[in-house]
Amino acid sequence: MSETIDHKYTEILNHYAISLAQLRPAKVAALGELVADDIRFTDPFNQIQGKSAFLGVMEEMFRQLSDVRFDLLEWQIRGRTGYLFWRFSADSSLTGAFSTEGTSRICFNEAGLVISHQDFWDASILMQQFPLLGRVIGYIRKRAAYKEE
Repeated sequence: MSETIDHKYTEILNHYAISLAQLRPAKVAALGELVADDIRFTDPFNQIQGKSAFLGVMEEMFRQLSDVRFDLLEWQIRGRTGYLFWRFSADSSLTGAFSTEGTSRICFNEAGLVISHQDFWDASILMQQFPLLGRVIGYIRKRAAYKEE
């Protein structure tokens, strides 16, 4: 792949990454301008396809959580695929404040629109914050962890 093409997708990934880092309820619609109509989005809770469903997930996040924040820690691109390493923080009436780190794999089409956004993060960290369920998950994590003898 030529340097010109790599540079183009680097700029596109940077723009998308900054849009995620600055995402607020009023800016969700603008995020839609950066994604393809048939975008596929997956995370530990969702597997959806289509721009309206993707924007719906983002809007729902702001309805359910407060103090939502994406801190971008690193990002890189290879061809038309970018990777973002981030820290997500929010507050929920059910769990209180929480934070987790994760990685997103972002794929672009030739027009520079996002066609796939896959989020990878440990959802058990969040679930461990839930009353009762948290104790069960904490117990399972403790039992499954490596123990040096």
